[in-house]
Amino acid sequence: MLHQSSTAPAAGDAGLRRLQAVLDGWRSSLLDMGGRNRLLHFRHARTATLEISSPAAAGVLGGLGKGWDFAPVEEQTGVEREEFDQAGRLLNGVRTGLVTQKTTQAGLDASLYQLRQKSGQMYNDYGLWVLWLGVGMLDWREAEAEETSSAPLILVPVELRRDNRRRYRLHLAEEHERIHNPALAVKLNRLGVDWSDVTAKDVGDLSAVVSAARSVAAGLTGWTVSERVVLGLFASHREAMYQDLLQNEEQILDHPLVRAVALGAEADLPEGLIAFDPPELDRIDDVQMPERTPPRARRRRLAEAVHRSRSRTPLVRDERAARHRQEPDHHQHDRRAHARRPQCAVRQ
Repeated sequence: MLHQSSTAPAAGDAGLRRLQAVLDGWRSSLLDMGGRNRLLHFRHARTATLEISSPAAAGVLGGLGKGWDFAPVEEQTGVEREEFDQAGRLLNGVRTGLVTQKTTQAGLDASLYQLRQKSGQMYNDYGLWVLWLGVGMLDWREAEAEETSSAPLILVPVELRRDNRRRYRLHLAEEHERIHNPALAVKLNRLGVDWSDVTAKDVGDLSAVVSAARSVAAGLTGWTVSERVVLGLFASHREAMYQDLLQNEEQILDHPLVRAVALGAEADLPEGLIAFDPPELDRIDDVQMPERTPPRARRRRLAEAVHRSRSRTPLVRDERAARHRQEPDHHQHDRRAHARRPQCAVRQ
């Protein structure tokens, strides 16, 4: 049990500076501002991302409540993208649903499969939701950079469901909330760009967010904003933790446990301010029941069990094949025994 007094002694100036330096290090270690961060440098991967070219962004968001089918890929029709209306229907009524950049049905199915599998595995293993629609796109670059990077403005949580006919359907993940791109706010703040007008807009008002972003981009050379919609795996939890440490810095620095972890013996805390009484090992399950806090390994075993149950037929087939290889062939045994049996002489 952790014991903490109601008041904590004020740290000296030198100790406070050291504590702030440690907290800055913690915050910086959370962020990846490099080219691998898809929230700042979005690029299409072979199977891990999809560009939704029709309907337009507002139409996609408006239909998420009921769910979206994906338009079948007509490889031989030569239908142009401009023939789709805002609801995702062809003007001649041939096909409906979300239209992507994929030119073959096999390519579309492979991407949807990978997105569903990887996002589900990440959620089962770590409890992190990583499947998002990136709505609106800022094309930006640093002062002396030659290449332009793309970053989504808004992240909308979605999930892929599959019906009995193995068709995928895109739905809003209602247990999670749409957010402003947290990595973009951090990066632009480091570049000295005031992005507060954008993040102050309601994340549910796409037109207001896009308009504010265009106002900021208008004053910067080579920066543009478009209403692209992309589907992909985005991990935004580290940036959210960064913002939490930044916004609650004063409260965090004032906590004696944080000072003890950050400074160790140099925290100079009064004796008895913080104490930890570990329970006896034979009572650990009485203090905290294991089923109330399932460890990550238990979640992983559960996910593996679900995966095995879904692929039961191949496993049964493989097990039967293995048993067949191990079991003796009784007919072959009889043939060998018959060959070894002495033949009776034929009477003349």
